Amino acid sequence: MRLSRLFAVFAGIAAILLGASSRSDSRSSAQTAEPRVIDVVAQRYEFVPSTIEVLQGERVRIVVTSGDGFHGFGIKQFGVSKEIPRGDTVTIEFTPDVAGEFPILCTEYCGDGHENMKGQLIVKAREVEQS
Repeated sequence: MRLSRLFAVFAGIAAILLGASSRSDSRSSAQTAEPRVIDVVAQRYEFVPSTIEVLQGERVRIVVTSGDGFHGFGIKQFGVSKEIPRGDTVTIEFTPDVAGEFPILCTEYCGDGHENMKGQLIVKAREVEQS
């Protein structure tokens, strides 16, 4: 009787350790996976698309092209601030670690409608695996 109880305890501990190991493996594989690529055009006086949705912890590569003039692309919460020269394409990579809604702003004056050139980054919380 004691031997079977001891076996059950060891089996339970092994299951817990294996479950924790597989969760950390999936987390590290998600971090090493290729980033999600999102193409954005910056043009007077908008970003297209104006809303970007990603998952918390997801590696993101935003490829921003200037459609007409000199612009900027900034997301203050994640330390993103890049100049987008006329006709150029700039690649921005980061991993949003906080869920929420964050403004995307043109960080370079681009004309009379500059203050209206805004977008939104929506970072959705990643669901926690239940075991």
